[in-house]
Amino acid sequence: MDTGSTKKNLRHYTRIRAQLVASVQKGEETIVKVDIANLSRAGMMLACNNSTLNEMLPNTSAIIPRKPVQLTVQFTIPVVATQTVMIKALCNIVYTRRLSRDSFQVGLEFDSVENNGYSYIDRYIDAQQQAG
Repeated sequence: MDTGSTKKNLRHYTRIRAQLVASVQKGEETIVKVDIANLSRAGMMLACNNSTLNEMLPNTSAIIPRKPVQLTVQFTIPVVATQTVMIKALCNIVYTRRLSRDSFQVGLEFDSVENNGYSYIDRYIDAQQQAG
């Protein structure tokens, strides 16, 4: 089996439900507020309507794995009860999925996360798993 052509398994990581809001930006274009539906150590899934999707991805052709569309995503997660930390990540769009007439999901994988972002995401996911 040619392991060089196999896709990496993004489902290795546990996904947790999230009720977070992200600011999403493609290139130098407008920043759009979007809900994060779930979060994992590999990426996240956004939930949005058709107009928000079009704002996020104006004039974007089909998503092709070999030519990823990249977005800059910023969101805050709680570190302790009274403190939050801002996470800024460059993400690749893995998929867009239409659930209904005006409901869409956008799957993102982390390409890079600034500063200590990965460790904060790890801690947040661990805390949510222990609480749930």
